Amino acid sequence: MKYIEVSATEFARQFPRMKEDVREHGVISVLSHNRRVGAFVSPAVLAELEELRRRKRELHRIEDLDDGFFDALDRAVASYDDNP
Repeated sequence: MKYIEVSATEFARQFPRMKEDVREHGVISVLSHNRRVGAFVSPAVLAELEELRRRKRELHRIEDLDDGFFDALDRAVASYDDNP
């Protein structure tokens, strides 16, 4: 994904142009004193991020889960049982 970097001042002063540029570049990284303080993303990039977050929450087949998952589950259940 290509993106551009702009200063926070330029972003604020040129917001109408930024709305157009973000559609072309996908992401505009906003810098203050050469440090990233935020990002402005296009609707297409936002949709991709939302899809990734949704997929992160997908169910998995129980056969595909490793022992670490079941150990963590046992600990969680035990801690829940200890705190009625």
